[in-house]
Amino acid sequence: MRKYKILVIGSFSAGKTTFVRTLCEKYLDTDRELKEPIGDKTKTTVALDFGVIDLDHERKVRLYGSPGQREFFFMWEILAKGLHGYILLIDGEKPEALLEAEDIYRFFKVMMPEIPHVIAVNKYKSPKFSLDVKDVRIALSPPRDVPIKLVDARDYESTLSIVKLLVDMIEKRRGRVKAA
Repeated sequence: MRKYKILVIGSFSAGKTTFVRTLCEKYLDTDRELKEPIGDKTKTTVALDFGVIDLDHERKVRLYGSPGQREFFFMWEILAKGLHGYILLIDGEKPEALLEAEDIYRFFKVMMPEIPHVIAVNKYKSPKFSLDVKDVRIALSPPRDVPIKLVDARDYESTLSIVKLLVDMIEKRRGRVKAA
């Protein structure tokens, strides 16, 4: 059985907890009540979300969701230990989320430049959706082989396709590393 550790990162309210809950029948979260609600959000992740996905009889993914609020960013390094890949989730309803995503992405590009990753723009089905994939590519300047995909974190097939894409990237990279 091949096991993969994947981290879902992103700013506050990007949809990380929803992403993990959508894919995992059983999950652990560390959500706590906000002192003051922000928009329609009354809770936030303070440590991590965690769940396991059996992709097939040969591959299992341990999926971790990171906290998105700045005061919990110290958790990134802790959660990144032993990481095989990550998904940068961006809230597609909020143009300012792209600025926050730049800071997060810069941190991971410096800390883990060789780790396979996917950039996923969430909430594309919302009437408030306002981010274009081209704008995201320009703002974040990822390597050309890094995919930028639209996702609906509430939809099982949509989220699963992102995880499968990343696992395929990890496996291809492992094959290249072994061959070298």
